[in-house]
Amino acid sequence: MSDAEGSGQVRLLPRSRRVRRGVVLLGVLVAAVAVAGGAWAVTREEPAAEASSTIVEATVGTFSETVTSTGTFQPAQTAELAFAVSGEVTSVLVEEGDVVEAGQELATVDTVTLDAELTAAEAGLDAALEQLDSDTEAGAADTQLAADEATVAAAESRVALAEEALDNATLRSTIAGTVASVDLAVGDDVTGGSSGSGSTGSTGSTGTSAGSDTSTTTSSAQVTVMTTDTFVVETSVGSADLGRLEEGLQAELTPSGTTDTVYGTVSSVGLVASSSSSGTATFPVEIEVTGQVEGLYAGGSADVTIIVSQRTDVLTVPTAALSTTEDGATTVTVEVDDGSHVETTVEIGASFGVQTEIVSGLAEGDQVVVTTAVPGRGGGDDGGGSPEEGELPGGRVPGGG
Repeated sequence: MSDAEGSGQVRLLPRSRRVRRGVVLLGVLVAAVAVAGGAWAVTREEPAAEASSTIVEATVGTFSETVTSTGTFQPAQTAELAFAVSGEVTSVLVEEGDVVEAGQELATVDTVTLDAELTAAEAGLDAALEQLDSDTEAGAADTQLAADEATVAAAESRVALAEEALDNATLRSTIAGTVASVDLAVGDDVTGGSSGSGSTGSTGSTGTSAGSDTSTTTSSAQVTVMTTDTFVVETSVGSADLGRLEEGLQAELTPSGTTDTVYGTVSSVGLVASSSSSGTATFPVEIEVTGQVEGLYAGGSADVTIIVSQRTDVLTVPTAALSTTEDGATTVTVEVDDGSHVETTVEIGASFGVQTEIVSGLAEGDQVVVTTAVPGRGGGDDGGGSPEEGELPGGRVPGGG
């Protein structure tokens, strides 16, 4: 035993060994801090969402089922007019922008040839009538009298055609409206329909029509007249909506660039499909704008809403107020007079997006609780914030770090 051991004194390690031991202890402490910090980061929970409640009345209203599309305003009527007889234009009585009445004269052609044709036809009729009278007085056979009567009928037909051709030497408007274009000038030679007879064609929203089976309308209009105070909207729908549409349905039209609503009625639903720009089949629908509306222009676009069905006096609550129990029942929470909340079973009907129909279980004016989730806030005293410097969850680093 050494003197040091015998005297009970503490034996000190060499300085180099003491330093190494201090470094080891510090490394262990730092590792412990890192592990604890990592565990805190992993186990930290996001703050819970907070519930926010509002009180909403059960209300009664009107709800509609609709088909929507876009369309274009067009004149309700457009008359594309041209001479049905041949001749040289002798007068043009209107110009673009003129307002005209139905039947008003627009232009004329030379009638010299037409007058001669009428004179010849009338002379032929006179001769046929004289022949019939002569044969009747002479007691001719029935076959001869029948032949004479046929000749008279043919002569009368030629006179009627000549009179119609002479009348068609004046081009008249078939509708009241505004002259949109004039492609005629005095001195022009025009070529009309077959046999120089017939009446001008009129193209409107329903197609092209002519006044005589013998008339032939020209391929290009010489004068175009269109309505400027009555319009239709031309639109189209897909095959999924076609079966829901019919003539007479009401429509709401919103011209582009405005918030005004114009009303109309479905006037035709086409059954022949055409391909849209996307390649899908669409069907033409025409809507007649109700009344005379100012501020509309041909070619203007509009958002179209066609009302397929409409229900009135429908009791609804916000869809967010509905809950479903484990047994499949639908409930809402109602706030009663004393301020308490009572869970009430209801029967629901149709859904209108953010609103749902209540068939039974509630009455108009009932106070319904609508609960929504609001994200919680971090920090504060709820333990959701970051630890202060030198701390770990649950306390400070031993020894003050």
